Amino acid sequence: MPEKASREELLNNVEETAHGYEKEFHGCSRCVFKALKDHLDLGDGVTLKASTPLAAGVAMRGETCGALIGGVLAVGIITAQEDLKDSNVLNNSLAAGFRLARKVEKEFGTTNCTMIQTERLGRFYSLADPEQYKAFIEAGGYVECPKVVGKIARMTAEFILDYLSNKKD
Repeated sequence: MPEKASREELLNNVEETAHGYEKEFHGCSRCVFKALKDHLDLGDGVTLKASTPLAAGVAMRGETCGALIGGVLAVGIITAQEDLKDSNVLNNSLAAGFRLARKVEKEFGTTNCTMIQTERLGRFYSLADPEQYKAFIEAGGYVECPKVVGKIARMTAEFILDYLSNKKD
């Protein structure tokens, strides 16, 4: 993990980067993951590619928030292992993902893409439907969603930094 910037500067940078990626390129799950990859030096291009279809509530289905999923992927890189035999590692990684999801739920009132969109935009827009996607853009979807993406990226970075700090102690 890079230690050049102060913690607050690092968190601000993660948030701003994720916000910018979502605004310019879209794909909440990959935008969160890419910002964390860039600033916390974790993951790789393969994982970034794997995060892509998880956007917009898992493949544009409006289910679990894609930004949260991108964050949980990053948490998994920090907490999990490739060896499937160690159930303690599995349980630890699941618990870490659960804690991050609870933080997001506390911040936004839900972890559901449909509900977050409704809260922010007044209704849910199915991004799989070209007409609704156009309406999503006109309603400010790429004004509001980047805010959510930035905030969740920041929360995830903070969670990872705390996790690593506690692991050292």
